[in-house]
Amino acid sequence: MAVKQTRSKATTDIASPSSQRVRAQRLSPELRKEQLLQCALQVFSEKGLGDGKHTDLAQVAAVAVPTTFHYFPTREDLINATLDEVARFLIEDIVIRNVDLNNPAPLVIKQILLCFADAIETYPYHIRVWLEWSSSIRDGLWDRYLAFYKNAIRRIKAVLNAGKKDGSVHQQVDCDDAARIIVGLAHMITQMKFAGNSRATIEHTIDSLVRGYLGAWDNREPAAKP
Repeated sequence: MAVKQTRSKATTDIASPSSQRVRAQRLSPELRKEQLLQCALQVFSEKGLGDGKHTDLAQVAAVAVPTTFHYFPTREDLINATLDEVARFLIEDIVIRNVDLNNPAPLVIKQILLCFADAIETYPYHIRVWLEWSSSIRDGLWDRYLAFYKNAIRRIKAVLNAGKKDGSVHQQVDCDDAARIIVGLAHMITQMKFAGNSRATIEHTIDSLVRGYLGAWDNREPAAKP
């Protein structure tokens, strides 16, 4: 299931490479900030969270450098706004839009993971920024990532608990462990995509792991937690 493009035409046109050589059109303050935010995603995905600057943003957005500082007064403001957008996208557009607790939990989880896989192509800037953010453990970004990670775990765990209630998830599945594994599959999917695996291959792998882990249990006693 592909993520639907929801950005305005003005934002898309201005953020496109062909528009970088022309002056930006007039936009309302709200649309200008949104346009700059989408361009910031491109900047940080290409230059990295450590190197992207306001001057890079101004060039991509085809605006004056002071305009970028007007909406994002410091580099920290710019990075935080970008990471907030990535977190919003991954939780609201990838997870929440695919959660229907009337469906079996394994199907819901599979839909979420496939939606993420499709987003690697349809929203590459979001995914590339997320990928760097998820490994930025040596700077001040890590605490923000942990907050996002815990939110993702909590939402996946809610799906799994509902699955236990309706019988679509085996009772021996530890929902905490399973939620961590499922969120961690995002990195595996990204690696598969970058390695050139087809969507059919990725879907087969997701289906095998999700069905096998959540449903294919025998009657052994669950391992004791440390």
